[in-house]
Amino acid sequence: MKFFTALYPPRHVVDELDEVLDRRLDLEWTKPEKWHITLCFHGETADEERFRALEGHEVPPLRLRNFGDFRGKVLWAGIDGDLNRLARAAGANDNWFAHLTVAYGYKGQAMPEFLSSPWQPSEAVLVSSADGVHTPVDRVGLRTSARR
Repeated sequence: MKFFTALYPPRHVVDELDEVLDRRLDLEWTKPEKWHITLCFHGETADEERFRALEGHEVPPLRLRNFGDFRGKVLWAGIDGDLNRLARAAGANDNWFAHLTVAYGYKGQAMPEFLSSPWQPSEAVLVSSADGVHTPVDRVGLRTSARR
């Protein structure tokens, strides 16, 4: 089992992203219900104290913007909004890069330009992952422009 801290986009943003993807492409698509932004990987044990310390941290408005890839194999949607401070507070290292993984097996297929509706995550979620199953373990509230 592995643990990570994640931000989940709201349903309407998931739907917007899902609508622009061409599922006819020969890719190993990730499931929309699993789409998230990983703030930090914890490994085999969760740093629960550090996770709980995220309570009340400010989070900026976010949008998904366009697509990119890692090593020409992993397709991701980019994140418009500065999550660096929140990711560092969660424990992310210097190699952390804000993205939402969309598919594996990417081979340079053309992707459309994309910009989602804006949203602000109201919570960070501590997630356990085992055999491809993501299970929320804990949640902490984040400070948004609506929650000052």
